[in-house]
Amino acid sequence: MARCIFCMTKTGPFSTREHVLPESLGGGEWAVLPNGLLCDSCQNKFGSEIEQQALGDYPFSLLRTFLGIPTKKGKAPWFESWEGIIRASLLPGTVGYDPAPVFEQAVLEGKKTVIRVLAHPLKPDMICRFLLKMGVEVVAWDNEQDVFCSKFDEARRFALTGEKTGKWWYLQRERMDVVSRCFTQGITPDEWANNVKLEVAKLEGEHEMFHLSLLYLDMLVPLTRVITPQVEGLEEPEYRLFWI
Repeated sequence: MARCIFCMTKTGPFSTREHVLPESLGGGEWAVLPNGLLCDSCQNKFGSEIEQQALGDYPFSLLRTFLGIPTKKGKAPWFESWEGIIRASLLPGTVGYDPAPVFEQAVLEGKKTVIRVLAHPLKPDMICRFLLKMGVEVVAWDNEQDVFCSKFDEARRFALTGEKTGKWWYLQRERMDVVSRCFTQGITPDEWANNVKLEVAKLEGEHEMFHLSLLYLDMLVPLTRVITPQVEGLEEPEYRLFWI
């Protein structure tokens, strides 16, 4: 029987296809959630209010642009920074740059040869909600009955509505040596497929954690809020903890 894993409606409608890993991050047919688990209303809300903002924010904006991952419509991704617009070229080691007006003359004269981008999310709450949404969907992937357990209620509510009773967090790891190599040399579809992982780990006390791995990027978020992050020995900038 159809039942939305977020708002719990059984009446739907359930007419849209949901990619657990968005197509803009390389999710294909393998990433489609089984029918009857996400209603059209929740799918539309996630797509327009949360996913769009998360994918346009760091680190996903950098990943999509520097690795040249096409958008859902097959176009080259881009993002805007205070220095201007950075565009994917879909060629290894190359990006396009539309300088902000204040830098145009310096670029033309060859005085400006370095582009700096903000390596920090502007909307970490949207990133966290996006990760929680994927995590709950992966639970549904693994077991369509377990996903309705009450221990996931806070995660599904915060993901969908932004309402929470306490703080959430996510941990981000970036291996910049891998970033540089992939940007300059490019990656094959097989390399991407072999280095993408979406999994839910069971911890002590019935708690669970979602892990998203995308080539050089790893992100962890608890699906039960009471989990405390263990960050001893995890040093910045490779590891970064965000409280929401």
